[in-house]
Parts: sequence; structure tokens; C-alpha cells
Amino acid sequence: MALLLNCQTIARRFGSATLFDNISLTISDGERHGLIGPNGSGKSTLLKILAGMDLPDAGEVALRKGVRMTYVPQDPQFEPALTIEQILEAAAHEPALAQVAMGQAGFSDGSLRAGELSGGWRKRLALAQALVRQPDLLLLDEPTNHLDVEGIAWLERLLAAAPFSSVVVSHDRYFLENVATHMMELNRAYPDGLFRCAGSYGDFLERREEFYAAQARQRESLAAKVRREVEWLRRGAKARTRKSKARIDAARRRLEDGLLRTEQAAD
Repeated sequence: MALLLNCQTIARRFGSATLFDNISLTISDGERHGLIGPNGSGKSTLLKILAGMDLPDAGEVALRKGVRMTYVPQDPQFEPALTIEQILEAAAHEPALAQVAMGQAGFSDGSLRAGELSGGWRKRLALAQALVRQPDLLLLDEPTNHLDVEGIAWLERLLAAAPFSSVVVSHDRYFLENVATHMMELNRAYPDGLFRCAGSYGDFLERREEFYAAQARQRESLAAKVRREVEWLRRGAKARTRKSKARIDAARRRLEDGLLRTEQAAD
């Protein structure tokens, strides 16, 4: 599959605080990526960086030449006086596409003004606006917010059958299970800050559990090594030779590192 977007070792900071660091990922044709993570981990910021709406403090985001990318925010806003038809025609490459997208999104009256729409129908309008732009890559931030059950089912069908790739930030695990072909979790507890795998959300949960089990085994191995070092220290190394001091320092570093990783994993 052809590569659409390549993101390498990007970082984002706010003042002295690091939101995320050393994040690398790729998006290829036909892939639908779900992106999850704890509140405050930087999911929306990462999506905006991928969309070119925000700049990383380090690293690079490269979009393949000629690729059309469209971003839909959590809470799309429109000029209240504009009609649905006017908004879609302004975004469309061809006038006919506006009518097709309007029908796909479930609008029967294009003369309705944006200011008359509920939050759910504004979200449908934003998605229709994205469709008429015929993207190769669609970035969606919490697209199921404000949508009712029927709207969510419509969006699931739309993405599953779409010719374009997508990256979706969502807290809706059922939605991700029905849509995603790949999953990512942004979390500083991971060594590279991002855990990725191919497959559905259910597949992701299994791979993540395997990762946590491997981390637990590693921590136990480290703890056992530290315990041996502590026992050695307690037996007494009275001769403060360079070698014994180095061993003491190494034991202390392993203990501190082990505690730090345990705390990060627990968070």
C-alpha cells in the first residue's frame, strides 16, 4: 500500500511541560486508524499537527505530494446565515458533488441555514463538507460527539466503505471496534510514548495486555536484581574501592529507574 503520511520523532511542548515526545507513525492507503489516550495526553494536538494546523517543536510530518487531506474538528462552526447547499457548494470541486454529499449525510432540504441546525446535524454537515473535498486522508476529532445512534451507525458505514484513509480520535470504543483497521494509544507510560498495532480495537486490547504482561515480567526481573544488590549492600562492602562504589551506584540507579517506570505504568 502507498504511504500517504509519514510522521517522524515529533514533540510538542507547552512552556516547560512536555505533552509528548519522539512520536513516529505512518498512514497508508486503505488504513483506518483509531487514536485513544488519557485526557490531557495530547490527542487533539497530535491530530492538528498531522493536519498541518499546528507545528511540532521537533520532528517532521511529511505528506505525500498530491495527497488531499481534510480535518474535521470536535465542534465545527459555520456562518449561521449560510445554507447547507451554499456551504457544500463552496467546498466542492464540482457542483454535483454537493448534492451527492447532501444526500449521503441525510439532508433533504439544502435551503436550511447552518444556524438552524442542532449539534448533531452540524456534525453531519461538517462531515459532508469533508466528503465533497474528496480527501485521500480524513482526520476526525471525536466525530461521534453530538451524533445520535442513527448518526453514529451512518458514520460507521460511511468510513467502512470509504475509498479514503482516516485517523479518528474517539472515546467511543464500540465505534472504534466497528471502524478501525489499526489502533494507536498516546500515553507517556509507553517507552516511545505511542503504542500501535494493526487490527480492531479488540485486537488492540489483547496486544496491549501482552505488552503490560511483558513489562510486568521486566519489572519483576529488575526488582529481583535490585534485591540481590541490596542484599549485597547489607552484607557490607566495607572496602570502598572504585569497583564496590560503582556497583553501589549502579544498584541505586536501577532501583530509581525501576520505581520511575512502575509509577509511569501505573499512571
